Amino acid sequence: MPRRVLIRSLTLAAGVLLAACGAPTDLQLEITGPIMGTYYAVKVARPPAGLDAQTLQAEVEQVLKGVIDAISTYDPESELSRLNRNPSTDWVAVSRVLYAVLAEGQRLSRLSDGAFDITVGPLVNLWGFGPQPKADTVPSAEAITAARERVGYDKLELRADPPAIRKQRGDIYIDVSALGEGEGADRMAAYLESRGATDYMAAVAGTMRVRGNNAKRVSWGIAIEVPDPENREVQRILPLTDSAVSTSGDYRNFFKTAGKRYSHHIDPKTGNPVEQRLASVSVVAPGGADSGRRADGLATALIVMGEARGLALAEAQGLAAYFILREDGGFRELTTTAFARIDAK
Repeated sequence: MPRRVLIRSLTLAAGVLLAACGAPTDLQLEITGPIMGTYYAVKVARPPAGLDAQTLQAEVEQVLKGVIDAISTYDPESELSRLNRNPSTDWVAVSRVLYAVLAEGQRLSRLSDGAFDITVGPLVNLWGFGPQPKADTVPSAEAITAARERVGYDKLELRADPPAIRKQRGDIYIDVSALGEGEGADRMAAYLESRGATDYMAAVAGTMRVRGNNAKRVSWGIAIEVPDPENREVQRILPLTDSAVSTSGDYRNFFKTAGKRYSHHIDPKTGNPVEQRLASVSVVAPGGADSGRRADGLATALIVMGEARGLALAEAQGLAAYFILREDGGFRELTTTAFARIDAK
């Protein structure tokens, strides 16, 4: 029988703390909740005066609602959903929030030679990984060819001031899910800093921002999972501060039919899910206003590119990237030079 796995988990297990046993622990606020078909988590060590858990939850969820209102393909009334329904090929004004996400998507498309493509939505939907659930079936070659005609980042034009977008075809369908978790983490981080927080972890599923230290006054310990859908084991723990980190893997969102496994990572150039040994990619980026979004998109781009091209690009760009490959019934690691420096700390 076909089997679809749609578990979206906090791939970077946020709560693993690197501290000596018995070390004193400071006050820490912790909240979590559902968002974007997955969940968010926030920890604030030594919270600023006036910030309690109830206030934190209410205000964080309001921040995340703003992200959904701008970029969600699951909300039919979001700005992006309305843009996708708009058949115009003229310039269409967009919010600065949506423009920034689209611009990052286009930058990553150029960087990855089209492996990352925010116009891949028709193929994602065709394979049943979009907002509308579908049977676990492989689309026909004709359907894939038809969907591919609507895909191509070069079919979009962006204008920065005032922010606007122009589609070459009215039926272009944009999907920025590969940037959404990072955008959510970035917006939560910005909110926390506006409230005076200096030590925090803010995550949406597999993407997070960390700053300062945890409640035991040491770096946040971020656990990267073994890419196995049947188990929740830790592959490696990274001590991080003032960083963004994101993991993209093929082991939580896939289906099986006729003995073959189909991942949600679609190659825009072939129209098919990528077939390779690469099971997950984690990217660590220096902390900054949009670092979560960058790490999120880069992790997706590298996993679509595959172990050889992805590793070569990561090295050329000086990225701290960690690759886990399936090999002989187990897993093998590949790391970039920049990641090895982080891991050695």
